[in-house]
Amino acid sequence: MSDEVVVLGCGAFVPGFAGLEGWAESARSDDHEAPTGEMIPSRQRRRTSPLTRAFADAFFEAIGGTSLDAATIASVFGSAIGEASTMVGLLDQMWSETASLSPMKFATSVHNAASGIISIATANRGMTTAVGADYDTPAMALLEGIGLVRDRGDCVVVCCGDEAPPPDLMPKGVGWSMLAAAIILGPMSRSPAGNLCLSDLGIAASTPSPRKSSSLVDGNPNIGLLDLVVAVHSGAEGVVRLDRGPGRGYSVRVKRSNA
Repeated sequence: MSDEVVVLGCGAFVPGFAGLEGWAESARSDDHEAPTGEMIPSRQRRRTSPLTRAFADAFFEAIGGTSLDAATIASVFGSAIGEASTMVGLLDQMWSETASLSPMKFATSVHNAASGIISIATANRGMTTAVGADYDTPAMALLEGIGLVRDRGDCVVVCCGDEAPPPDLMPKGVGWSMLAAAIILGPMSRSPAGNLCLSDLGIAASTPSPRKSSSLVDGNPNIGLLDLVVAVHSGAEGVVRLDRGPGRGYSVRVKRSNA
């Protein structure tokens, strides 16, 4: 059985750029330094973290260019450290204060916080899950998404992101800025001839060198998914590595559909 899946949409949030198009064109925008999460109802949005809002921005950019229903589509959210800032803040409060911890803050400190909030915001009745695999998070999230497409025949949004790590959480010299990227996968039956599709997800003996820059975003564990959505956005075919070196070397092939 073929492992191919068709790509139906992409999105991204990178600080200082207007979505995926802005990042792909290297067009900086001072109006886009922080994620908005504007598709989340305002009452819920006030309780969300910047990371969850970044997930929402990437998610809705990806689905916005399609006819897919946000209330039924399945989703996979990937993050290496999750809502670490909220979690560390709660731990500090636990050890330094006598006041009771906030149940609401606890609810938004868990690894699947974005999955839950975005599902509620869209009244989603589809399957959703959250995964974390350090620098292999993009590869494992894609693997989960491809498995869902192949098993269920449904479309899936795969959305990966991480915020900047809190001070003292990571080893000295390790850090990055926030990003979130999203890609929508579907069965090949939805693919007209010429659509881009993904195949051959696995550890490759060698993969092309990824694009390098001086940006802190390069160190984000999810930069590989951003590299992939940029390749898809530009129509590039070939093998895309799903990390910038620290992971185990997973890659995926982007090619044109023959169906």
